[in-house]
Amino acid sequence: MLEDLMKAFVASQFGDVKKRTAGVALEVVAFSFIGLAIAFLALSCFLWLSTFMEMWLAALTVSALVFGISGVLILVGRSMMQRKTIQQESDITSAIEALTSLTSGKVKADGENPTPEETNATIFGVALAAGVILGRAFKR
Repeated sequence: MLEDLMKAFVASQFGDVKKRTAGVALEVVAFSFIGLAIAFLALSCFLWLSTFMEMWLAALTVSALVFGISGVLILVGRSMMQRKTIQQESDITSAIEALTSLTSGKVKADGENPTPEETNATIFGVALAAGVILGRAFKR
């Protein structure tokens, strides 16, 4: 039974490694194509603007536009990351509090002390759950 629990834990944390590797490769290719499309879009904007104004002014305008969009995206991404970090810290704190409260050997609800087997099973279950929560919080 312990082996089945450990296999389930490893599968939940790592999943299918081959599929994940292929997925990452496809995402890298997709983002590369997106970057190439953005570069061609900037080039076409530059060429279009250069028909109406000096080439150096068109290049400066397109560069300023790209820097402005990049700055906005950086600020939005930073604020999203900060919110996620705060949530992860609260998840970690609650997992550690649950672990310490369940492993402290408190008296059961009916007034009896837990047996050593119950305590060990509780400690193992809580440690497994805390490992899953912490693993997901740190994104492996």
